[in-house]
Order: sequence, then C-alpha cells, then structure tokens
Amino acid sequence: MQRTTVDFGIHLGTANSEIAVLKSTEVEVIENNEGQRRTPSAVWIDGKGRVRVGRLAKQHAEVDPTNAYSEFRLFMGTDHVYRFAAAGREMKPEELSAEVLKSLRADAHKRTGGEIRAAVISVPAYFDLPANGATRRAAQMAGIELSPLIQEPVAAALAYGFESERDRVFWMVYDIGGGTFDAAVMHVRDGLIQVVNHGGDEYLGGKLIDWEIVEKLLVPGLVRNYKLTDFRRGNGNWRGAFAKLKQQAEEAKIRLSTDEVTDIFIDQLCKDDNGQPVRVELEIRRKDLEPLIAPFVERSINICHRVLAEKRLDPGDIEKLILVGGPTLTPILREMLAQQLGIPPEFRLDPLTVVARGAAIFAGTQRVGHVESVQAAPGQSTVEKGRTNEFLEETRNQEGSAG
Repeated sequence: MQRTTVDFGIHLGTANSEIAVLKSTEVEVIENNEGQRRTPSAVWIDGKGRVRVGRLAKQHAEVDPTNAYSEFRLFMGTDHVYRFAAAGREMKPEELSAEVLKSLRADAHKRTGGEIRAAVISVPAYFDLPANGATRRAAQMAGIELSPLIQEPVAAALAYGFESERDRVFWMVYDIGGGTFDAAVMHVRDGLIQVVNHGGDEYLGGKLIDWEIVEKLLVPGLVRNYKLTDFRRGNGNWRGAFAKLKQQAEEAKIRLSTDEVTDIFIDQLCKDDNGQPVRVELEIRRKDLEPLIAPFVERSINICHRVLAEKRLDPGDIEKLILVGGPTLTPILREMLAQQLGIPPEFRLDPLTVVARGAAIFAGTQRVGHVESVQAAPGQSTVEKGRTNEFLEETRNQEGSAG
C-alpha cells in the first residue's frame, strides 16, 4: 500500500525506544520480536562482528562494558566514540542510534508488511542543532529517508490532543525515563503549542533507583551471610553478580508499582570466597522501597519549580501535568508530585508509550513529500494545531458514532 502520509512515529529514547503507527484514527504501538512494545536502546557487538539490539544488549552492557553500550543518545551530535573491543570496531552515537532504528524499522516491517521509508522521530527538548542533525543522519543510515523531528514534550501533548476547556493555557510535561529527567512548560494559545521553557538532569532516572535497591536492600544481607571480599559494584570481579542483582531490582521495582510485596529470588548469583554458591531469596515491601525513591523525586520536583520560576510561573498557573516514563507508575512518585508540586497529574495514557503515540499522531498529519519538523532548538519551538486538531476531532467523532 502506497502511503500518502508518514504515519509512523518513533520515540528514540535514552534507555528505551518504541515505534507506533497510525491506522486510520487509531494508534498502535508495535511489538518487537519478544512481544514487547519497548526495545532497550542498547547495542552489543560480539567477537564475530554480529550486532544485537535490545534486551540482550542491555544485559551485556552491565557485564561486558567494552562490547555493549547504552545511553549513547546523551552524546548525539558530539565526537564521542564507542569502541567495541572484541570486534575491533569504533562507532559514533548516531551509528549506534541507527542500529536501534533499524531494529524498530524491522519490527514495523514484520508487523505491517510494508517498507518503512518515513517516520517522525522524537528528540529531547534540549537537543541542539548538531544533535538534531545526528538524529537525522541516524535515520538515513537506518533506511528512513524522510524523518521529520518532533520534541518529546510536544509529542506527549499531542497524544492527549491538546484537550483543554480554555485557550491560552500552560501545561507541564514531567518526563522521567531510565536514565534522564526532563521538565517542559508548554503554552497553548491561538491555535499554537509552544515549548516556552525546559530543564532537566541527564543523570536522574529509574536506573538510579535500581542501584539503590541493590546497594541498600540486597548487598547488606549478602555480605552478612556470605564471605564476599570487597563485594561492591565497582569491583570488576563481581560485575556479573551485580548485573544480575540490577536486573532483579528493576523487575522488583516494576512489580511494586502495583503490588505491596514482592520476592527476589536468584538460585545462584555467584560463588563466595570459599567456592560455595550464593543464593538470593528476599522479600521486599513497597514501604521498603519508598524511602529510596523519595530523594530522586525531590530532585525532579526542584527542577520543575526552577523551570516554572524562570518564566515567573507558579504551579497554580499550570492546568495539568503530563506524566511520561516508567517511574511515573510508582505510587509514591505520584503522591509526592501531588503534594509538593501541586499540579493535577494526567496519566490516562500509558506513560511508557505516550511519546511514540504522539509522534505517530503528528506523522498522520505529515504528507509524504511535504513535511514539517518540530525541531528542538534552544528557547522555543511551536506546533500549529490545525491539521492535528482536525484529525483528533475526526477520531472523537468516529469513536462517538461507534459507541
């Protein structure tokens, strides 16, 4: 089928990436080969030069850090080089991003049966022109010939359709992922949406919580019960053990978003100094986790207050707070935002995929051969609601008639 509009939207994230497609008036987030809608933004190259992207690459990044890498988006547009020791290869961040895009494109091809030659790609609000250029080059290397860009907070807002009872309102997008945090203030007025201010922390995200679980809840019990000389994260002798602990901590954290209690079980973590197998069997309660999470949430809230203050805005000036990212599913985070930030949170849509959804909606308004990029640039960027609102209105009308 020959497409007349771009239709595909990609969230090329620091920790995870997703691809979505607009089908008529519905957005579908496409699953990868493992049946997951999110693909870790990680690349592993083995000694034979074989490239792997996703979950396996993420796991190897913890145990084999000279042959697998993640979070390379942080260096987009720079001269940073990643060296793969076993394969003897060197790659730039844009080349690694291209591998992630190739993987997403292959997943979309498998699910839809069509060649993906065009896709809207989301970028952080703080990306400058070199980082944007690197993103476009990554798309070209991945076989995506047409790649209009959209800022992540704009995409998140688009997913919610700019629904407001008033014109001339402010929204805030609170985006905390696996490795980074971003806060953006949006101004909707006279048919335009504008990113008027943004801020963040490139070293504030869910992985820090995972490591807190490892170091505060898991390691103390292990060193009490087993002889483990210099058992710490930075010791290369225990790298494999800490990679397993990190993975289990992340999974436990996710379960505790809905459960009050969960178990961590690892039959054989490693061997102790006496050659005996080390076994992990531990019950973790949500209330054990909350004191570990709170300091990171407070850091993010302080950034939100600063972003508002820079534009002489108060929380009362913001109509809604759009939540983006897996950590926003955590009950204590939402409670702290409500109490300490005081902006009504909006999370009707899945915060894990909302950016990809918004990118796909924008893609549906972009005709092949005539596209507009909502580029990240210092200061501001705008999006006109026109055709997007027409599409959203059509969606609501069809949903109403179907009901």
